[in-house]
Amino acid sequence: MQTRKPHLTVLLNGWGGFGGTSIIDCLKNNYEHRKIRVFCTDIKDNPILRHKADGFGILPRGDSKRYVDHLLRLCKKEKIDVIMPGSNPEILTISKNKDFLISNYIYPAISEYDAITKTMDKNLVYKILEKNKISIPDFFHVQSKKEFLQAIRKLGYPKFPVCFKPSSYTSSGGARGFRILRKENSLKKIILDSKPGSAEIDYDTALRLLETSKNLDLLVMEYLPGREYSVYVLADKGKTIYCIANLRERLEQFYSFQAVTINDERINSICKRIVNALDLSYNVNIQLKLSRNGIPKVVEINPRMGGSIVLPSAAGINMPYLAVKQAVGERLPKNMKLRKTRMIRYWKELFVRDSKGFEYL
Repeated sequence: MQTRKPHLTVLLNGWGGFGGTSIIDCLKNNYEHRKIRVFCTDIKDNPILRHKADGFGILPRGDSKRYVDHLLRLCKKEKIDVIMPGSNPEILTISKNKDFLISNYIYPAISEYDAITKTMDKNLVYKILEKNKISIPDFFHVQSKKEFLQAIRKLGYPKFPVCFKPSSYTSSGGARGFRILRKENSLKKIILDSKPGSAEIDYDTALRLLETSKNLDLLVMEYLPGREYSVYVLADKGKTIYCIANLRERLEQFYSFQAVTINDERINSICKRIVNALDLSYNVNIQLKLSRNGIPKVVEINPRMGGSIVLPSAAGINMPYLAVKQAVGERLPKNMKLRKTRMIRYWKELFVRDSKGFEYL
């Protein structure tokens, strides 16, 4: 256990999408009133993070050969204590170089490389969960048009809708590539009746995609029509420290715009078993949906914070800050109380003039 530092500097890298500014708020408004300096990076300029954080810089992509050198140089310059990566390539590279960073007194708040690589392969993850008798959607790993057609028939299409997504985690972050195939879907209906950003796809378009795409690597799954949960777990080497479920009440383009904390032992138990089976640490986000029969099944496992982690934090358990304490070897409080809390998101503008951001109050 290290000597407690009164001030810490945390690097949030790859958090330019929804949720990044909320994580800054979590770290700044921690329950110990500790001064946390937050430095953010992205692969391009981000006026919102530049305005919200204490400092901002640009790093190459996480899979670049130059990434680790640039990261280390920045961390030494800014005296970074803890790294909390948000983009998939950075998570993989940082976990691979975790021991090297720790030897330089920089502490990544992410799981070990072996655990990360498992979660990056969704087909492998589902097989591990299936072996551990954890409920998953009925699914098939397909790599050709023929296998795709066989899979949707076995899953009950056209009587029942099916869905598909890339098998690789790095190819499907932020719901990229996820599509829902229903009998009633048509190109006309999707283009003229659905809002932009819809995940719906029609049969003919799906076939054209399969015919024109090389090296297919998809998971074709049963569609889960029931309630959706986004669960936040703080863990240490497969052992759950805190587990908080959010019921997603309203989604816009796959992001939670209204959600509420709930206490559901069935959901919590599944998530604890997942964390144990995959030997995960620090912040983990697990998404589940209910099947037609009301069975909770695992949809996604993210070895990082999720965009709505601010909700459990506002409800009483500040999980980003707890992960920072965990990374620097500090003792974590036990039995923190969670109060039922609802989150409602709304638009708020940031204006930029002469390279400076400001809000119109």
